[in-house]
Amino acid sequence: MHVQRLGYLVIESTNLDAWRQFGTEILGMALGQRAGADALHLRMDDQPFRIAVIAGAEDRLQYSGWQVANQAALDELTNDLAANGVAVERVDRELAKQRCVGDLVRVTDPGGAALELYCSPILDHEVFVSPAGVSGFVTGALGLGHVVMLTPAFDESLAFYTQRLGFKESDSMMLDGMQLKFLHCNPRHHSLALATGPRSMLAHFMVEARSIDDVGYALDRCEANGLRVKQGIGRHSNDEMISFYAQTPARFDFEFGWGGRLIDDATWAVQEITKSSHWGHRRPPRPTEQIPPAPRGGNGG
Repeated sequence: MHVQRLGYLVIESTNLDAWRQFGTEILGMALGQRAGADALHLRMDDQPFRIAVIAGAEDRLQYSGWQVANQAALDELTNDLAANGVAVERVDRELAKQRCVGDLVRVTDPGGAALELYCSPILDHEVFVSPAGVSGFVTGALGLGHVVMLTPAFDESLAFYTQRLGFKESDSMMLDGMQLKFLHCNPRHHSLALATGPRSMLAHFMVEARSIDDVGYALDRCEANGLRVKQGIGRHSNDEMISFYAQTPARFDFEFGWGGRLIDDATWAVQEITKSSHWGHRRPPRPTEQIPPAPRGGNGG
């Protein structure tokens, strides 16, 4: 009775064309079957989509989608949430069809972030081929990747994810006065990180490629297309990911990485981290800035 993986992201955007170019030419994802004027699906594996971009008045994360094992698990989780005072919204079959899943419900965490809990993804059995030549992404049982969410209700949100949704703590960190907790729901070091912030919002999402060369090529594509690189290549101290960060069309960041650490719950011991990166992840100066000294930390993994 817990979530198994991060399945998808639903992003509201004022510029679908920018996301179409960004998703295919920078991230190296393929267009899904839904690619019209009002919505865009981006694929990175055998799932119908991993990122859905919906035309709207804002640029923001609307929902993160979290998969459970089956219908019975979704029903049990829904009942447990309701019994513990969490408002659960049951959606109609048409929305489930749009999400390419058998069933889903919506909940909101204590900080205000909206989640979709779902089961039974409906596969189209299309083979994923990256238009940018990415060798592949690490997904499957590990899910899409991870998200780092700012929340104004840190302690309450941590309790919600661990006690109600079944996440386990991987490690923690204080970064320039900001508290972070890294949480896992499968062997990926973290599928979710919570960070203290003035309001609920997505800080970044991460995708993991199958080759370190994919990371280098992606960085080249960012620089060739004039994307703002927020942090150069480096290696994190907690999940051991070699990665870089750049800005999406929605202005929140993405992390493109390789080599993430896996957790075995039988042997894992929670740690407190005092430095976010072993090396690298330096922030490039803006054109009008002088080169600053290397920062103590990074983007938090």
